[in-house]
Amino acid sequence: MGLRTIVVSIAGSPSSLITAKYAIALAKLLSVKLVALYVVDKKVLQDLLKSRIFVDVEARVYERDLEQQGAAILERISKMALDKGIAFESFLMKGVVSDEVFNKAQELQADLLVMGELKEKMSRTEVFYDEGERILRRSPCPIVMVKNPAMVEALYKEIGPL
Repeated sequence: MGLRTIVVSIAGSPSSLITAKYAIALAKLLSVKLVALYVVDKKVLQDLLKSRIFVDVEARVYERDLEQQGAAILERISKMALDKGIAFESFLMKGVVSDEVFNKAQELQADLLVMGELKEKMSRTEVFYDEGERILRRSPCPIVMVKNPAMVEALYKEIGPL
C-alpha cells in the first residue's frame, strides 16, 4: 500500500509558496493527491481583542482580510498544482492553527504532512506558543520540513508541466 495523500500546511508568508512548490513536486513524483490547508488563526484574533489592540469591528475586518488572503493563496496553489497535473483539493478553515491542521490531516488519513521551516525562537516560552512547533509535535503522520528554496525552485521547474 503506497502513499495516497500529502497535506501541505500553508501560512500567509512568502515562504509558503516555496513550501507549496515542494509539496507539488512531491505529489507529482509520487503520483498522489495534494491537499492544501490554510487556517485563519482565531486565537490570534481573540488575543488582539482581549489586549485591546483591536476593537470588535477591526477584528472582523482583519479576519475578512485574512480569509481573502488565504483564498487567494489557495487559488494560486491550485493553479500551480493543476498546471503540473496534480490531483488537488484545498481547505480554508478557521480556528487554532495546530488543532485544525491536526484534525484535517487525521480526517484525510494523510500519509505525509509538508510544512515550512520553523522560525528561530527567542525564548522557551515562544516554543510553547508557536503553531508550527505544535503542528510538528502533534502531527498524526510523518512530516517533511521544507528548507533550501533554491533547491526547491530547481526541483519544481524540473518536474515540468502536465
